[in-house]
Amino acid sequence: MNDIWTELEWLTPKEAAAFLEVEPKQIRTWTKDGSLVALENPTDGKHLIPRGFLVKREDYVGPLETLKGTITLLRDCGLTDTEIVGWLFSVEETLGETPLQALLTGKKKAVRRIAGALAL
Repeated sequence: MNDIWTELEWLTPKEAAAFLEVEPKQIRTWTKDGSLVALENPTDGKHLIPRGFLVKREDYVGPLETLKGTITLLRDCGLTDTEIVGWLFSVEETLGETPLQALLTGKKKAVRRIAGALAL
């Protein structure tokens, strides 16, 4: 897995809310219900959200729609939130791209099939 802290673009919940043009409490709600993952920065303890998890389109603003179910599956497989973020942003050989890229292009079933195999 890659070094998520140096290779990803991170936003504080407040920055994520500003980017999506939503109230900060909406970011907290999405984090609590598993639609988003916020990790504690090891250097300063601030909670940060990967920018790649956020979608801003004309017809939808929020976490990538297929992310919640994928996060739930990965948690059920025993992965920590840090491992989940690392996995989603690491190239998966069988997909030929990162699982997040695959989710963004509509390959939810393929991603979840591979994710489910992580528990085995």
